[in-house]
Amino acid sequence: MINQRFNLEDYSLPIIISQKARDIATKFALQHPKGGKREQVYLNTLAVWGVNCYLEWMQIATELKASDSWNPIIQLCANVADLQITGVGRLECRPVREGQEMVSIPPEVQIDRIGYVVVRIFDNLKTAEILGFVQNITQEILPLAQLQPIEELLVHLNSPQRLEFPIPVRLSLWLMDEWTGFWQSVSRQPTLGLRSLSGRDQEFVQGAKLIDLKMQLGSQSVVLWVALTPETEGRIAVRVRLYPTPQDRHLPPNIQLILLSETGAILSEVQSRLQDNYMQLPRFRGMPEEQFSVTVRLAEASITETFIF
Repeated sequence: MINQRFNLEDYSLPIIISQKARDIATKFALQHPKGGKREQVYLNTLAVWGVNCYLEWMQIATELKASDSWNPIIQLCANVADLQITGVGRLECRPVREGQEMVSIPPEVQIDRIGYVVVRIFDNLKTAEILGFVQNITQEILPLAQLQPIEELLVHLNSPQRLEFPIPVRLSLWLMDEWTGFWQSVSRQPTLGLRSLSGRDQEFVQGAKLIDLKMQLGSQSVVLWVALTPETEGRIAVRVRLYPTPQDRHLPPNIQLILLSETGAILSEVQSRLQDNYMQLPRFRGMPEEQFSVTVRLAEASITETFIF
């Protein structure tokens, strides 16, 4: 709920922009063509840096270098100012200049975000202030008067309800060799020991992640494998498999691999048998911005990974 009595001047948090932060912003900006893109990248960098400092003060772990806003290729392709919060997701940090009463939220950052923080960058580029926070965005132009105090961000990060909504993994980034979270390119992870991969499998973009199912009497680890094949008209074909870890020869019996639609409906599911060395879902396709989830379940333990094309 919006706090109608919230006054930006009363609740804003001042930030000193260090020379190191300005040097990083300048380095990023100079990697792009002259004009608006350089200024955009410069201000976005300062905004993310300021929020990162605040969260460090609050002892909240972040992964600054893993954020899209710290990646020159993604900077060029999109107007991003995200900060990866460890184990949580991406927080968008949007800059505004002195005198502005509204902030623009680009379409490309209106998904895959756990919230939005607005940072005012003063004209001297040496000081800033964190103005406030909103959890959800419903329009591209957000009036600053609709912001909540920045303390609401800390409440949101500690909310148990937040954990019920996994942040989707954007598969289009894999096609650009950009990997987030604990997902890694299979070619860079020989230790995962994906023994059943054929020569034909090597032709596709492949990502893998170690899944640890916390069981009542310990844990059971498996490897979730996802392969992408770009097709015509923007479609992407997907194959999903589950493998044992290198120290295990076979999958545990009766483990389930389930494909879910964006609404949570079960589209397909498979279950391992005795001595299966891998199992896979039927091949399927998706269009840009479509979403799906994959659940790995064993007895009462389950983990769900959400993806967006």
